[in-house]
Amino acid sequence: MTVAAIIPLVFGLAFLAVPHFFILGTYPDAEGLALEVGITQRYVMAGMLFIVLCLLFQSRNVEKVDDQKAILLGVSIGFAVMCAVIIILEGPGRGLPLLVPPVIATGALAVLSFWSRSKLN
Repeated sequence: MTVAAIIPLVFGLAFLAVPHFFILGTYPDAEGLALEVGITQRYVMAGMLFIVLCLLFQSRNVEKVDDQKAILLGVSIGFAVMCAVIIILEGPGRGLPLLVPPVIATGALAVLSFWSRSKLN
């Protein structure tokens, strides 16, 4: 669970530190109000990632195996859906460059969480 909490922390800090980098990487022609809206969106995403980080970090000390399995299943599904959303919304079908690091991070966390869940007895 700690590893699953670190990834949102990294992305959240990156969104707070350099939001324009992510917006201009996806939409290189953005300027003015469009750029400001995109930057604001990244700030909101950073806040939501902080919520996820807090929930994941605090749930790492759950002791009952059934509770751990339920939490890890939720984490697996959540990260798998996020990976799919990134691929669908920013994939080649829409003419936008696919952002590979978020796809790898969310996909790997989905697989890792599901694998960790299967190892619990």
